[in-house]
Amino acid sequence: MMPFPGMDPYLEAPDIWPDFHDSLAGAIRALLNAALPPPYYSRIQMRPEMGIVLEAGVQHRMIPDVVLVRRPEPPRAREPQGEYAVVTQPRTEPTAAVEVRVRTDPFRHAFVEVRDAAHGHRLITLIEIASPSNKRPGPDRRAYEIKQQEILESDASLIEIDLLRGGRRLLPYPDLGEAAHRLGCDYLVMLNRASTRMGTWMDYVLYPVDLREILPCISVPLAGNDPDVLLDLQVAAQRVYAEGPYLRAIDYTAPPDPPLDEDDAAWADSILRAAHLR
Repeated sequence: MMPFPGMDPYLEAPDIWPDFHDSLAGAIRALLNAALPPPYYSRIQMRPEMGIVLEAGVQHRMIPDVVLVRRPEPPRAREPQGEYAVVTQPRTEPTAAVEVRVRTDPFRHAFVEVRDAAHGHRLITLIEIASPSNKRPGPDRRAYEIKQQEILESDASLIEIDLLRGGRRLLPYPDLGEAAHRLGCDYLVMLNRASTRMGTWMDYVLYPVDLREILPCISVPLAGNDPDVLLDLQVAAQRVYAEGPYLRAIDYTAPPDPPLDEDDAAWADSILRAAHLR
């Protein structure tokens, strides 16, 4: 079980989040397929992400793309040879080197679809889970915004799940950004129904969530007059945590990344001490 009643802020760390993100997509798919009536089904799709963001005019990866494989052994002590060593004969051993492994291909970003098998496997609802590089300037944010606009101009509904406190939210309209800002929440889930798009008006259902609250149970639209199915995000997150490596992979004695404010840090400390993780 996750030590926190809702979202575990330690899961937001750049080295932890990718595993949680894709596992959460899998848990959402499983819950939906258990709840969806025929002919609907849920599946996972993947798209490439570079993981590159632009901050202070400098591009870098959100997740380190270079892994140190092996360092050279410390040099053996040598007799002093003056200011510089002079090589007069070919050496019999190679110079010690640092070995690294670099990433050459994009990351794979998982998202969830609900489709209708009776009507050409038509896309009914797209469920996106925000990633760190989506929420910062760079190619991944631009690609996300293009996809977001394509869905908003289509016949499919869109659910966007943002369980990251860092970065700038993916809000396509200024009025929506103002509404989300007034909520002042740590996490945000948004639903835009295809059936409610009316020309220059766009209706959204917002599920604001604070760190100390459980994750919401949300409505997932189907086609026509078919009733919504429910998706319990807290159940999905708990399943992922229980089946994953997080309890062993996370150092709960250190602050989370990004850090909490003073009040939330004190609250989190009490939670972790009660769970004997500190």
